[in-house]
Amino acid sequence: KTPTPLSSAVVNYEFGYARSQQSINRMVTAVRNILQHGCRTTRTIGSGVLDICYVATGRLDVVYAGVADEGWKPWDYCAGYIIAKEAGCVMEALIQKKKNNKDVTGEQQQQQQQQQEFDLYSESIICATSKELCDETRKVVLKDL
Repeated sequence: KTPTPLSSAVVNYEFGYARSQQSINRMVTAVRNILQHGCRTTRTIGSGVLDICYVATGRLDVVYAGVADEGWKPWDYCAGYIIAKEAGCVMEALIQKKKNNKDVTGEQQQQQQQQQEFDLYSESIICATSKELCDETRKVVLKDL
């Protein structure tokens, strides 16, 4: 099956409970980036595990959270991770951290993701129907953040 490009994808995002001005700006900028780039449509459902399961079943193409302080908890990831992996989806941290807790970008981030399984204690998530869509969405979401 040909991977769905972001321009044809149903994109789900979560805003969670983050309400600081900086967090709001980051979350809105990420959604603006998606809309300006182009996608089929966007959704926000409100249940992490349901979001992941919807990606696994093909109802959604990609979901992300954790751009600011709105990341999920391990119980949001656990069952969804197994279902997504079994369905052939890709699930990674949206924002990878180095050991010194600084954000990693570009090629370093891609190399780390290829070597790591998803960490249930991650502060961010991206789950997509393909690696190509995962990488394309990450690049667009994190632009200018």
